[in-house]
Amino acid sequence: MQHDKHKGSILPREAWGLFIILLISIISRGLGTLFPLIGSLLFAILIGAILQNTTKLPKAFDPGIQFTLKVLLKVAIVFLGVGLSLYDILHIGQRALWVIFFSVTIGISVTYVVGKWLRIDKRLSLLIGIGTSICGATAISAVKGIVGAKEDETAYALSTIVFFNLIAFVTYPIIGHLLDMSDLSFGIWAGTAVHDTSSAVAVGYAYGDEAGEVATTVKLARTLFLIPVMFILPFILRKKSTGGSHYKKAFPWFIFLFLAMSLLHTFGLIPMNMESYLKSSSKFMIIMVMTAVGLQVKGKDIIRLGIKPLLTGLIASITCAVISLLLIL
Repeated sequence: MQHDKHKGSILPREAWGLFIILLISIISRGLGTLFPLIGSLLFAILIGAILQNTTKLPKAFDPGIQFTLKVLLKVAIVFLGVGLSLYDILHIGQRALWVIFFSVTIGISVTYVVGKWLRIDKRLSLLIGIGTSICGATAISAVKGIVGAKEDETAYALSTIVFFNLIAFVTYPIIGHLLDMSDLSFGIWAGTAVHDTSSAVAVGYAYGDEAGEVATTVKLARTLFLIPVMFILPFILRKKSTGGSHYKKAFPWFIFLFLAMSLLHTFGLIPMNMESYLKSSSKFMIIMVMTAVGLQVKGKDIIRLGIKPLLTGLIASITCAVISLLLIL
């Protein structure tokens, strides 16, 4: 019956949310040009978060916010493929795969042990560990059915990930500059350690264009680690597997489109002006995605979490960041 409300409307239900996101993104891009040290992406998150926590946003914005986070992010990543040749992808992948493997394995294990020590429910610590180590909200949504997580546990884990994504966005570029990291090294670090795909891509681009492209490629490779983890989980939890539907849903099919774009670029089949248009469009879409991330930051939810899940998330975040950094440097 929910659709009846929208039957008389000419606009799709995502329109209002997309309109506010577009408006904030245009303002953020303008402010980012005026204050390049802060940058458009950080302005987008801040304006979104301030709006969410100081005003009562209409429910009508929700479909547009979700569309931006789920669909627009994938379109932006596919468009980013035009800037990378297959040779670049293989070179980056070769350097990053073992870093991802150790970061994911140790990250989940440490979080699980810390969760036990703090006497947090096994399901919640697994959600936080998998979300932190693999791909944030996507990973949590994919495994919540397998671990049998309740809605409030899922919401707790998601809030923890959002909170530490924000911290990563501010701290990673500062650490990168202090350590005088190259764009390639920083991109691998952001791709292996920052939780959500949207934030990993944005953190990379906050450092530099090359770092952004590297972070995107590494993050997509890291997302694929979700599949083996989903197969192993039922054995850890000693419960029956819930069938193939979870795996199909979790597999990031858009990676094939990203590779197809890269293939076209490798053989010079995309005209130069089209390439630059797609690249600039994808960068603006990432500003829109970060606006949507900001609009999801609810201070009340983070405070309500209590100290234990936040402490677990903090240890998980630091573990992933330090391990991947030590393996890269």
